[in-house]
Amino acid sequence: MTAICKFKLAALLLLCSSGSIADPTAPEAQLQPEGATAQAPESVPRLSLIRSDGRSYQALINGVLVKTGDKVGPYQVQRISAGQVILQQGEKRLQLNLFNSTTK
Repeated sequence: MTAICKFKLAALLLLCSSGSIADPTAPEAQLQPEGATAQAPESVPRLSLIRSDGRSYQALINGVLVKTGDKVGPYQVQRISAGQVILQQGEKRLQLNLFNSTTK
């Protein structure tokens, strides 16, 4: 083996064995204050699309196609229109917009 090949191999082995290389696909660490209990944050349902058959609307929320009256986690679908979905859980009302508004 030539000296250049040996050097490249040694450099590659050194890089691979280094413990300081972080995995870019690993989730970010979540630090908790001392004494705090770990609680999962309440996730907001994600609206991906709204479709219409001319009579009614359906929405794709968290990868599931739903219609008015269906459940999405703890919420119930109250209304679906061309650009938004209204979800209700008791007194809590959540409005999911299909597009972010850029007007002020």
